[in-house]
Amino acid sequence: MKTLLFRSLCVWVAFGLITFSSIAQQRHSILETVNKHQQIYPSSCIPSSIEMILKYNHKLSDNYFGLQNGWRNKNDGTFGNFNGKTIKGIKFKQQFQNQRNANFPFNALYKTISDELASGRKVIISLVSGQNLWHMWVIDGKSESGDFIAYSRDFNNDYPMVISDVKKRVQAMQGTDIITYRLL
Repeated sequence: MKTLLFRSLCVWVAFGLITFSSIAQQRHSILETVNKHQQIYPSSCIPSSIEMILKYNHKLSDNYFGLQNGWRNKNDGTFGNFNGKTIKGIKFKQQFQNQRNANFPFNALYKTISDELASGRKVIISLVSGQNLWHMWVIDGKSESGDFIAYSRDFNNDYPMVISDVKKRVQAMQGTDIITYRLL
């Protein structure tokens, strides 16, 4: 009886380790994707961030840049260009395109981001980068202080960029918009 109980326990432990290992592999950091990715045009950060999400979710190969090639250096694009679009089984949604001011719904934005992260999804966010220039970042998690950590690639950099003060930046900008997504 003890032998049977011991064998059953071993099988359950092994099954648990295999399951945990599979979940850990599925929940890898976006940094792995960002490391392999490139922004290939100075103004293609919006489609570049969409490509990162698609690559993170194993919908595109690491060497795919078709969205950026179609966009090139479009300077008048917004997250709205991808709002409601489904690409490779992922539907994108623009949120919080409210007017930026002191009345911006910061708490609702932060709750939405936290909920998405808790569900295992990343969030694309638009942040000021330089003088009236914008850059897109993919939020991957939270820091110990409770702020968000985000990664990106820039046309001028051969390495991933990381920030851990997303909330501070959003407050200074008096709001921003995000893109969330759903796997279909």
